[in-house]
Amino acid sequence: MEKVDQIKSPLDSETQLKMTLISIRGGKKRSRSRVLKSIEKKYEDGVFKTKSLLVFSQPREVKGTAFLNWDRIDGKGDDQWLYLPALKKVKRIRATEKSRSFQGSDFSYEDLSVRELDSDKYELIGEESINGIKCYKVNAMPIERETQYSSRVVWVDQQNFLMKKVEFYDKKNNRFKVLDIPNHIKNGEYWTAIKMTMHNMKKAHSTELEVLEVNYDQGLKDNIFTESYLKRQ
Repeated sequence: MEKVDQIKSPLDSETQLKMTLISIRGGKKRSRSRVLKSIEKKYEDGVFKTKSLLVFSQPREVKGTAFLNWDRIDGKGDDQWLYLPALKKVKRIRATEKSRSFQGSDFSYEDLSVRELDSDKYELIGEESINGIKCYKVNAMPIERETQYSSRVVWVDQQNFLMKKVEFYDKKNNRFKVLDIPNHIKNGEYWTAIKMTMHNMKKAHSTELEVLEVNYDQGLKDNIFTESYLKRQ
């Protein structure tokens, strides 16, 4: 898990994403798509490790909706804000709300936070292949109580130390979400997960994220990651 944490990452990145919400009703598959931009900047010192921003551009009903996350180094929980253009108001996400769905997807607000290496205790519980790739199977148990999860089981690629799959267990130790990360590509020094799908085991629903375009190390300004910038989207 230390090797996973040490994978080289850019100082900043800007990614165009397609989010597809997939449901099955009456045996029929239905899907609806959204387009959004993800912007992230890494900090080498100070209070924060990373700051990130998600902004929806399509379709019209969600255009301008934006989510801001500040990932703290001290482990005291992330600071999160949501901007809803219809209300023209920035809302602070409280700790008690972080288990809620993010914009109707199968990702919660907690899932959008960067998980620190020392936030969990780890146990190697086996080895298993995922899509023909040999992986270590690791049980990650959270140290803090505020999380909605009792544990996560993580499959880590033995060659490149990339996460290929994550199972999420609720407080009753029931598996209720599975994240599949089948495809990574390497652009220069950096690995990018070009597609990931979160499956909700309690509902016939899943959310697929697909990378359309990504750019690294553009020298992004700090003022992008502010409440005032949210309102300008």
